[in-house]
Amino acid sequence: MQNPSDITFSVHLISGDPIVFKIDATQDRQRNAGARIEQGMNANYIGVELDEKLIIIPTNNIQKIEISPAPTALISHVVKDAKSVS
Repeated sequence: MQNPSDITFSVHLISGDPIVFKIDATQDRQRNAGARIEQGMNANYIGVELDEKLIIIPTNNIQKIEISPAPTALISHVVKDAKSVS
């Protein structure tokens, strides 16, 4: 998908249900995705304003984060175009 209208994030926690949300895929967000993801993973927490609430997630409670569609921006330590093995 070249130009998605939104981006879906699934934040899987070490303990508890995943936090899933969507944001608009603006040109600015797509252009700066790589840097923002790396900065977020180097932080002590990630904040999400969701349903008129601010949710602060300590990064030490994050098991993994799924982003769909995958950003095209360059991110260090990412293997591109991998395929699942059944």
